Order: sequence, then C-alpha cells, then structure tokens
Amino acid sequence: MPDYDIIILGGGPAGYMGALHAAQKGARVALVEKKYLGGTCLNWGCIPTKTMVEGAHIMASLEKGKNYGLEVSGVDFKLSGLVKKKNEVVLNLRKGIASLIKANKIDLFEQKGNVTGTGEIKEITLGNGDKITGKKLLLATGSQVAIPPIPGLNETPFLTSDSILDLEEMPEELIVIGAGVIGLEMAGIFNSLGSKVTVVEMMDQILPGLDKEVAQRARIFLKKKGINIETQAQVQKIEKAGDKEIQVHYQKKNKENSVKGSHLLVATGRKPVYSGLEFLGENPEVRVNEYLETDWDGIYAAGDLIGGYQLAHVAYHEAIVAVNNMLGEKEKVDYAGIPNCIFTDPQVACSGLSEEEAKEKGYEYETTKFPFSALGKAVASSDPEGMVKLIVEKNKQTLLGIHIVGREATEIIHHGAGAIRTGQTVDKLAKTIFAHPTYSEGLGEAYHMTQGHFYHTTK
Repeated sequence: MPDYDIIILGGGPAGYMGALHAAQKGARVALVEKKYLGGTCLNWGCIPTKTMVEGAHIMASLEKGKNYGLEVSGVDFKLSGLVKKKNEVVLNLRKGIASLIKANKIDLFEQKGNVTGTGEIKEITLGNGDKITGKKLLLATGSQVAIPPIPGLNETPFLTSDSILDLEEMPEELIVIGAGVIGLEMAGIFNSLGSKVTVVEMMDQILPGLDKEVAQRARIFLKKKGINIETQAQVQKIEKAGDKEIQVHYQKKNKENSVKGSHLLVATGRKPVYSGLEFLGENPEVRVNEYLETDWDGIYAAGDLIGGYQLAHVAYHEAIVAVNNMLGEKEKVDYAGIPNCIFTDPQVACSGLSEEEAKEKGYEYETTKFPFSALGKAVASSDPEGMVKLIVEKNKQTLLGIHIVGREATEIIHHGAGAIRTGQTVDKLAKTIFAHPTYSEGLGEAYHMTQGHFYHTTK
C-alpha cells in the first residue's frame, strides 16, 4: 500500500494550495519542498514586490502631501530599512503557510525530491535517500528567472527580479531590460524612491499582450513620473563602462543607441523549473490535458510549470481543479475572466479580451472609455490619471473585456472579472449602484455610457 493518496512536488501557490485542498477533502497528503514554502510568489514575487511598492507609495505620498498643506522635511530614507520590512513580511507569511500545513495534518518534507517512479505507484526519492510513495502525484515545481543570451551579459554584473529585492544601496541610474510586468513594477518602485530609470523593450509597446490603447496610456503616465522608456529597442550587447557604470547598446529603427547606468536589471521573463523531473528526459516539457493530467496516468501538473498565465491566483485554481480530478471528479479549468493586475504607478488591470483579441476573434464590438479625471474621488485624491475601457459585443451587449489604468485598478477589476466570467450584459450591469465617492464609480459610469447616458462626461 502506498504511503499517501497524493504527493505534491513543490510548495509554491499551486503546491501548498493543492495540499490544503486535498487534505481538506480527506486525502493523505505529502508535500515536498526543497527551499521555502510559498514559492516564487511569496519569496521573490508578489509579496516582496508589493511590500516595496507600498514603501515607494509612502514616499510618493509624502511628496504629494504638499498639495494638502503638509510640509515634510528631513526625511531619511534607507533602502536597507525597506528590505528589512520586506523580509519580515515574507517570513511572517511563510510561517503562516507552515502552520496551515501542520493544522491540516499534511506531512511536509523540506528537502529536494526527485520523481523516481511513474507507474501505478508513484515514487519520490528525497534528498536524504528516503523514498515515499503515493497513488497520485501533482507536479508544481514552478518557474525561475530566464536569462537571455545577450553578448557581454555574463561578463557584466547584473540584477534579476530575485536579487534586486535584496539590494541595500539605492541605484543612482537603473537600466531595466524588459517592459513586462516585472520590469515595469521594479522601474516604478525605484523611480519613486529616487533612482533615474530607463527601460529598454524590444517590442513596440510596453506590457506586451495588453490592450494597445491601455498600454499606451500607461506609458504616458509612467513617462510623466520620470521613467524613460525605449520600445522597439533590440539589445545588441552589454559592457562595463569604467569601474562603476554599465552600458547597454541597443538598435532602434536601424540606429545604434546606448544608455549608461550604475545598475542593470534583466527582467525578460521566467521559465519552468524541471528540477526533480529527470524522468522527463533531455528535452523536458510538461503537457497537460483539459483535466490537468500529464502524459503519465495519475500524474497531474499545475502552476507556472505548465506555462499559461503564470499568475499565483491561476495556480491556486489549477491546483484545486487538479486535486478534484485526482480524487475522481471530471472538472475542467475555466480561464474566463481571469484578472491580471500590474502594480505600477498608476496601476493597470484587465480581464477578458483586449480590443485586438476581440477583433482577431471576429467579434462585432464597441468600446467605451470613461476618464478618472471626471471622478470626484480621483480629483479629491490628486490622482486623476486613468480610465476605464470596456469591450462590449454589439447587439448582445455582452461584456467581453475590461481594462483599467489608474489608482485602485487592481481592486476595481474584480467586479468586471466576475461579470465577464458569468456572461453578464452591460444593460444589466448599468443598474448596479456604485458607492460615491469612489474610484469604482468609474466602472459604473462606463456601464451607463454603453446605454447612451453620459452623466459626468461628454461624448
């Protein structure tokens, strides 16, 4: 008889959520994690970066306080203090997950695990040589930083999205390669804290894949904050420029350009972690069907390992669905309306289809845009930059997509995400009463506009 009903390899969002869900459904569960519970999200991603975003927001708020009669002088900021706070938050939440694992009677093995048996009985060989067996196996090994093969990079000191979180000296001039979510969040943090920031992106827009109009609006706001962004810029090589400077050479519109800085952050995405999955062979790849089962019977996978959205909340959901199926159900993952939140300043959030995707899929659609500058709350808060953009299917009035740039966008988006997921129509959504004065009113106003009512803005 196997030791466990389910063994889970990896203790990140997919791993620990899968373990908790399985245990609460009555399964005997083992969780194997070689480093830290919480994975990338808790230790090097969502949580530490949002702690630093909060620190940057406080600094920006002090400056904005002048508009409200608040004069602040003699402020002494130390990056080491912010890093200390970040570490405290991470450790506290990591302990919280450990207590949940213990409370749910899950056996936790804090060591490397390697899949050594994929037959009817699954086997994991632990780092100390012990073996554990299970009826089913969930692979949740997550992702790691992907470093591109740029000439000169290996000979030049550079930061990743992991290592920059422990930087204790402020960069005078930070160069960021990559204008995706990670790159722009870091650019915003260090810009608010006082660094001069330049972002170099090879694509023709920031936040590739986002609605183009919304991405362009976000770019304008970030430029106002003092962040220099170079798009359509292909990095050619990187080299040292003296003892304390790094020079990034890039080609833009067939012209050679370069930028110098004291620090370099490479934020060009992430790739799956195959550690412990040597059974996959020399060219590893984990494919799953609609039930999240791999090519091996009884072995499932979830989270960043299988690509897709690479979002913690998606990993949570995939793990729950995978566990349900491991325990006998037949459930498919519904990815409709998943919110994507970007914690730049101002924030960006979206759910559903972009305008480009709606066009590509052949929808007859209309767009509606409501500016935050028409909101009393936004004006009172001195944060009027932003808008709500809706993508609505003509005739049916089904809400296809919602895109928000501006303060509180990452909170407001969930109303739209729920509406998209449940197939709501804007004529019904327009009857929702939104509290005044709030930023969420911008969503309500946009719904009214789809019905031809322009209460706080003109056509």
